[in-house]
Amino acid sequence: MERDEFFTTLLNKGAEWVLDNPVVSVLEDFADETVKERPPGALPEKEFLERCTGCDECMKACPVNVIMIEDMEKRHPVIFPEKDPCIHCADTPCVSACPTGALQTLKF
Repeated sequence: MERDEFFTTLLNKGAEWVLDNPVVSVLEDFADETVKERPPGALPEKEFLERCTGCDECMKACPVNVIMIEDMEKRHPVIFPEKDPCIHCADTPCVSACPTGALQTLKF
């Protein structure tokens, strides 16, 4: 076996092993799981999804621009706290901007 052929075979077999190895698929699945949460004051998920119309008002009101749209079709707001965390503004402009009550003032 020539040197070029040896390294080509080695790389091909190594690539096959990596692609076929179940550990790789587990790591890929883990990497796809991005932590996300609803904006402050969001109702429980089922009720939130029923009330939220996807009007983007909470997103527009966010002074630090951390509220994103999760799905362009449904347009529900989401925050990715590991990337851009919510700073929990004192006056919660996102809650005030919500016309449907899907976001409500947090009571402590």
